[in-house]
Amino acid sequence: MLRPTLNFSRNVDWNLLKTFHEIAEAGGVSRAGRALRRKQPALSLALKRLETQLGVTLCRRGPRGFELTDEGMLVAETCRSLSSLVRNVPKRLGNLTEDVRGRISIQVISSLVCERFDAAIARFHDQHPKVEILIDITTWDSVAPALLRDDIDIGVASAETLRSDLNYDLLFNEFHGVYCGPSHPLYGKSFDDPSALSGQAFVLTGADEPGTLTSFRVRHGLGSQVAGLSEHLDEAKRLTILGIGICFLPEAFAAPDVEAGRLWPLLRHAEQPSMPVFVITNQRAPCKLARQLLLAEIGVTGGAN
Repeated sequence: MLRPTLNFSRNVDWNLLKTFHEIAEAGGVSRAGRALRRKQPALSLALKRLETQLGVTLCRRGPRGFELTDEGMLVAETCRSLSSLVRNVPKRLGNLTEDVRGRISIQVISSLVCERFDAAIARFHDQHPKVEILIDITTWDSVAPALLRDDIDIGVASAETLRSDLNYDLLFNEFHGVYCGPSHPLYGKSFDDPSALSGQAFVLTGADEPGTLTSFRVRHGLGSQVAGLSEHLDEAKRLTILGIGICFLPEAFAAPDVEAGRLWPLLRHAEQPSMPVFVITNQRAPCKLARQLLLAEIGVTGGAN
């Protein structure tokens, strides 16, 4: 009979090896058929196909019963080793995720307030304490270039346009309101029409201001008189609390100061602009287990990189 070729591993039907393993472990085709609840002719055919592919006789059946040949014992031992390796795959994967190491680099927009995001990071750290988590603050338009340069693993920001070479998973919709501090003349007043605030001095957030918010502000004539400027929302809020001017701030970010009386919302909720905040990843970034595990905790796919 012909011996197996060098391309055997590429061409072999692995199901035949699994079937032979069951036959060898059971001690015969009939016993294996009963254990697997498969008909004997089907198992005999599978055995014959494997013998043809290997070019050897694997077993003999006669008066002495079922018996493996020397070649059959060698293949059976190989199948036993393969079966053990396959059974251990879940355990090995479990050990891998328990001992994940490395570093995850994240860029987020200024003063992001999102309980879902924070809870995901806390759970991830509890499960994978050996992973170093780096978080940098940046403006929303800096995230995409950083991802495309592979400078970071994950970005959390709004986006004016969705690039085809990046993945965007919605994290939440961020509402923005116009606020003033206690010393401001408008403190305690509310307005239905945003244009009523067009003559007020504004604290602007520069490059940190999303396009949707800029469009809303320009449409209603807000911000033509600039009293202060900071791309960091904490500092913009500081200027607002001090009465330097009125300012757009994320609703969740401003909420503790509103409750404490340090800020006052000037527009009713229906007039507040909102924008989506995305978890952004690079489709072509090298596969990184730690990143995928964190994305799974957040509840997004990241394109399943």
